[in-house]
Amino acid sequence: MFKSLLLLLLVVAVVSFVGCMEKNTEDPIRTYTYWAGQSPTKDVQPIHGKYWESAHWSKEYIMYMEVKASPLWMSEFIKQNNLIKPKTPEDIPSDAPSWFKPDKNSVIYTRRYGEGSLYYVNTKTQKVFIYEIQL
Repeated sequence: MFKSLLLLLLVVAVVSFVGCMEKNTEDPIRTYTYWAGQSPTKDVQPIHGKYWESAHWSKEYIMYMEVKASPLWMSEFIKQNNLIKPKTPEDIPSDAPSWFKPDKNSVIYTRRYGEGSLYYVNTKTQKVFIYEIQL
């Protein structure tokens, strides 16, 4: 009985600590999956990614991603996230990876309320550069 209880407590402790591990990847598919909560669909192809998530239960994260996306995916993404064009130009964060270089013809979007997330959408090249921060 004592051994069973001890084993149960050990299993609960291990499961609890595993859920509290930091996530850190530069794999584009994993970045997309951590960010979206699902694998990429046929409408979006991750090209580059960088994702960090704290071990904290509140899902604090910083994410950079470059994807090639269908026009439908881009328009739905903008609509579903209520993205708006900022009133003043936004600078790319200084800690951005070297590959995070949106085209000058990209349209810049941001969230109405938030901590500075940026979205660069180029409908001609079908490239979307995403910088999201939630701290």
